[in-house]
Order: sequence, then C-alpha cells, then structure tokens
Amino acid sequence: MLFAIMASILVSGVSCDKENTDERPDLPPWESLFMDFSDFADGPAQTKSIVSTYDNFFQAFTTVAFWNSVTTVTMALPAAAYYNITLMSSSPEYLGDSRWEWSKEFKVQNVDYIATLTGERLNNEEFSMEMKIALAAIPNIKTVWFDGIIRYDHTHAEWNLYKNDPTNVRILQVEWNKDFETGIADMIYTYVEPGANEFGSYIMFGIIPGSDYDAYYTVSLAAGTVNIEWDRQSKAGRIKDPVNWGDSDWHCWNDLLQDIVCPL
Repeated sequence: MLFAIMASILVSGVSCDKENTDERPDLPPWESLFMDFSDFADGPAQTKSIVSTYDNFFQAFTTVAFWNSVTTVTMALPAAAYYNITLMSSSPEYLGDSRWEWSKEFKVQNVDYIATLTGERLNNEEFSMEMKIALAAIPNIKTVWFDGIIRYDHTHAEWNLYKNDPTNVRILQVEWNKDFETGIADMIYTYVEPGANEFGSYIMFGIIPGSDYDAYYTVSLAAGTVNIEWDRQSKAGRIKDPVNWGDSDWHCWNDLLQDIVCPL
C-alpha cells in the first residue's frame, strides 16, 4: 500500500512538470544583442595627399570606431558563444519549472570553452535568458557574461553585459526594439560601468526603411552628441558633429565616401 502511494506521488510530480513546448522560447535574434557596425568597419582607401577628400566619412568612421572597438573586445567571447549555440540543431534540455538550457562547446583562439544559455518563462509575454561561459578544463567555474528579458514575439529585448573580472559588474545596458511589419528597428548601448569615464554615454543604431538615409547612429559622449545618417545600399551619408566642426550643419559624403555639398 505504501509503495502504491509513493508511486502515485512520483508519477503525479513528474506529470505536473511535463514540458509545455508552447512555452519554450525561441533563441532571440542575433540583432537583438549585437549592434551592426558593418558599414563602418573599414575606413576609406586613401593617401595622405587626399585625406581631406574623405573628411566627412572619416569623421563618422572614427566616431563609430570607438564603440566598435570597445564592443568588439568586450563581446568577442559571448558573441562566439551565442553564435555557436545558434548553430545547434537539437532542442534545449528541459530543466523543469519552465526553464530550458542550451549547452555547447566551442573554441576561441585555440582555447576550449563551454557555453550554457538558460531560458526561463516569466509570463505570457516575456522570458529571461542568461549566458554563462566556462573553460572546458574547469566546467564548474562559470562566469555570467550577459542576461536579459525578451518578449516572446521578439519585438523587444533588454540585456545586461557584465565585466569578465572578479567584480563581474554590469558594463553595458542594451535595449532593442523592432517592428517586423515596417522593418523599423532601433538599438541602444549605454555604458554603465560604475565609476568609469564616460559613464552614461551611449550609441544608438536605427533602421528606417524607405527613408533617403535609412540607417543612423546617435553617439553621445561627454564632449557632445554626434548624429550620423546613411543609405545602406549606396553607403552615401552625412554627419552632424558640432564639436568637430563648430556648427550644427550636416556634412555629407557620396557613394564613393568622398566629401560633397549636402543635397537640398
């Protein structure tokens, strides 16, 4: 009789925690966490004798390069981890209590790592994600690299990125939005490392399909705010940088990245 009762309790407990696949979150889009710097990844091909020909684009390039380099160094390992998890063809492991885990071994610069991404249903609209990374040689010593809250429909996400040192303090706050019907999207990185220079500075990236300049950055540093707009297809664009030029005018470049008089 006692065995029957215990068996009944065990079966009941298992059945209560059976996975509801409708609640299982899909991996958030890459673009919800990692900003696109591809149109400003390289400076213009030039010689010193004609450097002034490309002043406007070059100023935009150097403005974006600061954030590009900071985020590339900071996010290189978690980006590699997340990329490898997106390549997984198998479903995540169900941990119970509306929690799932993706785990993947990967290599960066000949060092083996293990990435563990845990997702948890929070409510009907949102789920959380947390990425931990460990050296494969010591898999039980894991460091939290980022976490966040994402809408199930993938229209909004908020992330935190942490510093890889004993403090493990938050250094970047990320917010992303996208309207999948119109294609309008925006993302903002805010630097939030406590006590650091440029605390509170940010870069915002946005896409507005159909506009003459369908992509933009707004870069805010202690010295001032810079606005950059460009066409993603032709690469022509413009920049407004009052600190550099001492005016609030737009300064433009063409599809060859050469300085031009701004179109009316």
